[in-house]
Amino acid sequence: MLLFQAAIICQGFSQTYYPYRKHEYRHTKKWGFSDSLKKMVISLQYDQVDPFNDGVARVKIDGKYRFIDKRQRFINDIKYDYATNFDNKRAIVRRGNGWGVIDNTGKPVTALMYDYVAGFRNGLAIVKYNGKYGFINYEGKLVIKPEYDYVHPFGKKYTGVQIRGFWGFINRQGNIVIPTKYKDVSNFSEGLALVKYENLYGFINTEGELVINYQFDAAVSFREGLARIEKRGYSGFVDKQGWLIKPKYMGVVSFREGLARVKNAAFWGFIDKRGDTIIPFKYEKASSFYEGLAGVKNGGKWGFINNKGNMVIPQKYDRADVPRNGLIRVKMQGKWGFINKKGEEVISIKYEFVNGFKYGLAKVKYKNEWIYIDKNGTEYVDY
Repeated sequence: MLLFQAAIICQGFSQTYYPYRKHEYRHTKKWGFSDSLKKMVISLQYDQVDPFNDGVARVKIDGKYRFIDKRQRFINDIKYDYATNFDNKRAIVRRGNGWGVIDNTGKPVTALMYDYVAGFRNGLAIVKYNGKYGFINYEGKLVIKPEYDYVHPFGKKYTGVQIRGFWGFINRQGNIVIPTKYKDVSNFSEGLALVKYENLYGFINTEGELVINYQFDAAVSFREGLARIEKRGYSGFVDKQGWLIKPKYMGVVSFREGLARVKNAAFWGFIDKRGDTIIPFKYEKASSFYEGLAGVKNGGKWGFINNKGNMVIPQKYDRADVPRNGLIRVKMQGKWGFINKKGEEVISIKYEFVNGFKYGLAKVKYKNEWIYIDKNGTEYVDY
């Protein structure tokens, strides 16, 4: 019997809890949580809630952030002035002027001792202490001392650091591997890093060797084998051997899914990696390709084309986001909702605003009230 009861309890704690409101309590503006049948499992008592992640939900009560588990217990006794949601069982928190990191049991990973903490990237997080920047690991250990004027988030091996106004690169042990002699740098992407020397940009490899000469007025890191560049007011691309797609465009955006959106004197179109025009210049605006589709705008209305340039979703939307996991946020006649990649309305276009989905839920505004919906359009509120 005890084992049976324990199994039931575990099953309850493993089920999905949804941020939940009750319309009759709308004047109180309080939140709780329900199960998938909209049966309340955590009472309406919080000013703000976020979906559960890593077994914990961020809630706001009396102007402070706290975290609860599915037993409705606070994971610690501290009330934070700022807190992120958990990611990989870590959350960044602030109390007063002190920043730190906690785990999803509420235990401190670091003391609240830093001037600032940024999110983890490739296992390391930026910390600021006494005006200088360094890095900690997931265990909260200071692995690179705060001795830099500024830093970039860590790449897989290196990151850019600034000392007395000049940039170079360090490795994950904190050793300088490329001297701080540049006016600006970006982190390595596809084996090359963008650097600014004197007043021009070029690209170096991980040994610090100049691979593409300083010749660009502006540039962006490599993506899909090509980097955006600008010379004398015109934009184009360069590959890793230094071969150019001639800078002749008024604007370019990095390649995605094999195509780049580029602008001639008046309109946007798409080119391939040889510089050939694949989709004609005929759009007032365009987005890059995501999940096989690109948004295009004419006459004030957005629709979507495929990579052959065929219109697969008609231009009838006032605004449109890019596809994300098969769903597209759209606005029509002043209201927001979601369509799929076939253009079918899958979540009613009736909301004053919709955010994108995260943890399987989207926060939307309906009748001047914020609620959550799932990907089936179920609204976790009782009217």
